[in-house]
Amino acid sequence: MTRTTLPELSLRVLLALGDGPLHGYGIIQDIEERGGAGSTIRSGTLYATLRELHAGGLVETTPAPEGVDGRRRYFRLTSVGRDAVRAEAVRLAGLVSRAAELRLAPADLLARGGGV
Repeated sequence: MTRTTLPELSLRVLLALGDGPLHGYGIIQDIEERGGAGSTIRSGTLYATLRELHAGGLVETTPAPEGVDGRRRYFRLTSVGRDAVRAEAVRLAGLVSRAAELRLAPADLLARGGGV
């Protein structure tokens, strides 16, 4: 990917992989658990996003962990993917800071971990 920003779903997928490799359903569960209402994702949408992230070198497939169903495809972040998440987090933090300066967001939003 040559973008300087990540689409929201791409970022959510990369964040889901931040703790380690997951299969598609595991990624969907993570996104739904952390995203709250309105964060339902269909498998077709997920796999299209994973193909794009894979083509951009942000994720790669990895063997299934020991002792789990080896028929599932597992994905993990690459170093390029980690760098992309870092860059996007910095970009978003800058936007949140500006919103706080303009009193359009709570001044301590970043200090609170982003929760509203």
